[in-house]
Amino acid sequence: MKAVALAAAERGWRVFPLRPGTTEPAVRDWAERATTDARRIELCWDTGPYNVGLAPCASGLVVLDLLPARGEQPPQPYRLPGVHDGSDVLAMLLEEHQQRMPVTTYTVRTPGGGQQLYFQRPARRCPTQPPRPLAWHVEVRCTRSYVPVAGSIAAEGAYTLLHDAVPEPCPPWLAGHLSATRPRRGRRA
Repeated sequence: MKAVALAAAERGWRVFPLRPGTTEPAVRDWAERATTDARRIELCWDTGPYNVGLAPCASGLVVLDLLPARGEQPPQPYRLPGVHDGSDVLAMLLEEHQQRMPVTTYTVRTPGGGQQLYFQRPARRCPTQPPRPLAWHVEVRCTRSYVPVAGSIAAEGAYTLLHDAVPEPCPPWLAGHLSATRPRRGRRA
């Protein structure tokens, strides 16, 4: 896992340790402690077989998390033949807006069968609030969130690399979603 962490850091991605066999942070203040410093990474991973977490926004990334089906039916308006999970919902949304499916960007398969699509974060600062989900089973990982790096192993299985490429620039439809202001409400549970 040390090699996985170092490889991510070489890409300029800020990493931190996750508890072995889980996707839970092994350190407090993980967002502030995420690093690309090879020496710090070596010292940390020399102490144990930690999984590797990635702080997307600090790494200049936005990750689109396409969640797998979990046995539930999609809500309206996504309850259509052939629509079962986040990948299907994203395809439907892109078709509505006459956009192409981002198939050439860095992509990871999650243990449950979902996918995570990595994009370059737009040049402006990270949003101050986590972005709201884009749609049913289509979530945006950026501010105050993290993703396990390909190679990490959880109880359900491994995060595996599907497409190794430089992350594509953030598509305008996703950049627009990130810049949309989020209405202020009471504290979230």
